Amino acid sequence: MISPFLTQRTRSKFVVVGPSKSAETLIRYIAVEQIPVKYGGLSKDGEFGPADAVTEITVKPAAKHTVEFPVTETCLLTWEVRVAGWDVGYGAEFVPSAEDSYTVIIQKARKVAATEEPVVCSSFKIGEPGKVVLTIDNSTSKKKKKLFYRLKTNPPSSD
Repeated sequence: MISPFLTQRTRSKFVVVGPSKSAETLIRYIAVEQIPVKYGGLSKDGEFGPADAVTEITVKPAAKHTVEFPVTETCLLTWEVRVAGWDVGYGAEFVPSAEDSYTVIIQKARKVAATEEPVVCSSFKIGEPGKVVLTIDNSTSKKKKKLFYRLKTNPPSSD
């Protein structure tokens, strides 16, 4: 398939994969924050840049995984989430530290397909101490998935 004129050393430098595995393969060789969104990464113009750290977590098959962002002061919390191999459930809520406060649903749990929304971007203005909890539900799948996320806190805008 590859030209017979290429040496074995040159051929070993090529990686050929189908469209369904391209994002996972790129992530193996290039940092996810450097790969453009359309190719399965998190790089795009906007709130985050390549210098913003990305955290990687493996979501086990048939399991739910929660990610908690504790917040101690008033701020605007912004985050991006990408799951390699999508088709998972995603939800977000704010849980205040005060016992007499109510949990605020930021994003009602919903199923997200890879073709529908490659990167989930969201933000929430926080007015009291608490934590933002993201839930990734992989309970309907028999395959593990890689979860990439990053977050940033900014002072709240005065609108």
